[in-house]
Amino acid sequence: MEAIRNVLSEETKKVRREDYNKVQFKLDELESQMNETVKELRKVQDTMPEGLNLLCSGRMRNMSQCLSDAQKNLKQLKEKIREHKKSKYQSTQVEEKKDK
Repeated sequence: MEAIRNVLSEETKKVRREDYNKVQFKLDELESQMNETVKELRKVQDTMPEGLNLLCSGRMRNMSQCLSDAQKNLKQLKEKIREHKKSKYQSTQVEEKKDK
């Protein structure tokens, strides 16, 4: 949990490469689970009886939209962390090469 907080608050001095990897792995797991949830929601929508469809269609659309928004936010977060890690470790590698 500490690693996630460090990465999200951009406290780069405290974030190790292994911590980035742990966070990226957890976000990949979350993305996979969200994709499965979207598939399951679609199955529920497809098998919804006509009588219930009229009652539930608005809420189902709302859930679908919320999941879609969450997926977009997750992708943005993953990209931000990836870029942050890349910039941090590329700059340290360049500095190491200059020192040699």
